[in-house]
Amino acid sequence: MASPATSTSYSIEKRPASYEPYEFTLPDLYRTIAKEELREDDEIREQSLAQMRDWIAKHPYIRKCRTDAAFLLRFLRFRKYSVPMACDALERYLAMRETFPSWFKQLDCNEPKMREILEDGVFTKLGQDADGRTVILFRVKLLNVDKFGPVEQGRMMALLVESLLEWEELQIGGFRVMLDFTDTVMKHYGLWGVTDMKIFMDAINRSYPIRFREINGAKFPKFAVSILNLLLTFASSKLKERIICHNTVLEMKGKFEKTLLPKEYGGELDTDELRRKFIKHLEDRRSVILALDDMDIDVAHYSSLWHQTNMVENEVEGGVAGSFRKLNVD
Repeated sequence: MASPATSTSYSIEKRPASYEPYEFTLPDLYRTIAKEELREDDEIREQSLAQMRDWIAKHPYIRKCRTDAAFLLRFLRFRKYSVPMACDALERYLAMRETFPSWFKQLDCNEPKMREILEDGVFTKLGQDADGRTVILFRVKLLNVDKFGPVEQGRMMALLVESLLEWEELQIGGFRVMLDFTDTVMKHYGLWGVTDMKIFMDAINRSYPIRFREINGAKFPKFAVSILNLLLTFASSKLKERIICHNTVLEMKGKFEKTLLPKEYGGELDTDELRRKFIKHLEDRRSVILALDDMDIDVAHYSSLWHQTNMVENEVEGGVAGSFRKLNVD
């Protein structure tokens, strides 16, 4: 996977005098995926970028925003080039960051807590499969829940998402997730309150331009099913449809090419080397990710977005097992 654009700074002027030209430099596989799945070609891309930039320039509540193609394309691709929907996603993304700064701003890979979670190896970016989808692995047992609560965990996820979205390959091909719950304990699941869950799932569902292709989980414990059901109360039906649960890790890893498996899972990848490589990427892009905080929107105008609830009381009381019967748990 090629590194993101080498720029280390981007203008946040909503009406810049000019825009840098964009050139599609990815392999033909991604040009094909972009065309067939996202309706993207050179003409549509340029037209959509121009429309989105005009919308930003005229927006009464957006004060400062990146308008470079590298940033705006993540929203256009997320919404398959529906410009109104891409604009809505961008608007919600900006409002979310301002509404919950303790979760989504000052995402610094050098912050001690962030650094420790990164070094612990909870997350590994494994590579790309034959269909161009980025594969990532979470080994949940490596998360130190005695030290890191929901906000630290959520901030780490936000940092990972922001950094992963810098790769155009991921914007176009989306990604597949491996979640290994082996040897987890109740504390891994019991720290999150309802408010934490709602903030996090709203970000995943509606605010971050993420193309989930699959979420594979293995060895999820029975004692935590009720908590998972509550979390999924806030998940979109589309996200639920992409969840695949496996009884064993062996069953889960069978869905992935062996070249994408770490040595611990019978493959050849060195997770320590991959971790160091990803941390180096975060260090290289640290200033770009921190500079996202300089974007600005009139957050007071959007306060009602997060005062509403999408939670139905009888669903919470009874769980959502009825809508998630395909769960296979340990």
